[in-house]
Amino acid sequence: MFKKILVLSILASSVLFAKLTVTTTIYPLYSVVKEVGGKNVVLNNLIPFGTEPHDFEPNPKSMALLSKSDLFITSGKVMEPWSTKVVKSMEIADKTFDMSKHVKLVAHKEFEDGKVYDPHYWLSFDNYIKMIKNVESLLIKKDPANKKSYEKNSDAYLKEITALQTKYQTLKTCKNKKVIVNHDAFGYLANDYGITQYSISGMSPDEEPSAKQIAELIKIVKKENIHTVFFEEFASDKIAKTIADEANVKTDELSPVENITEKQNEENVGFVTIMTENLAKLKDAMNCQ
Repeated sequence: MFKKILVLSILASSVLFAKLTVTTTIYPLYSVVKEVGGKNVVLNNLIPFGTEPHDFEPNPKSMALLSKSDLFITSGKVMEPWSTKVVKSMEIADKTFDMSKHVKLVAHKEFEDGKVYDPHYWLSFDNYIKMIKNVESLLIKKDPANKKSYEKNSDAYLKEITALQTKYQTLKTCKNKKVIVNHDAFGYLANDYGITQYSISGMSPDEEPSAKQIAELIKIVKKENIHTVFFEEFASDKIAKTIADEANVKTDELSPVENITEKQNEENVGFVTIMTENLAKLKDAMNCQ
């Protein structure tokens, strides 16, 4: 009898203290779940650190992660065209949450019919705040026993993000609010602060511009007095450096925070750190007060 009670007690304890397993697709989602979930969540990111998200395709390891997850959070069909098929084939719609359906989206400028949205919505702080609140609600719904912990973590992270959002208001004082970036990833940020974004490639950093487009960008840099050409860590900087050399200006890295490196993750370099670094670089590039 005693052994039976002991076994039941152990089983009850294991259920009580079992952690919620969450899988996200891209780093911005991972960063939110990491901060809000804290120690109560076992967190996996489907797209490996150091990988360009636009190039990712799921593999058997990805499927294994998803099969063991209590919750799967995707960023949407534009960034992850493979996700719909995966969710359907694995029959996991009941535990899948598409974040793109819960934030404010804008149409991508390459598609005038508005049917394709810009998938980089986390670069609007208003959207990132929505992401935090959505994740908080999701985790509480799945794991109500740790509600207070999720609420506390969410409140703390919201304070960090809103403080950083306030600092970004200085971009409205810039003398030259024009930037040239590696790909069309900064549309939301540009919209929020009245910045004109010129990009080397299109929605994906792998798109190669023609010689004519490169020549046009060199003219724009000179005409608009742009003194920094931005590149990205997970894409080639060759064309950015070519444009900068021809226009006699400098280059610098600006992160769309689509992903981070394994080392950055180990060092706990997160969204706030990267966006703080981005702010300093943008202020320098646009002659902000």
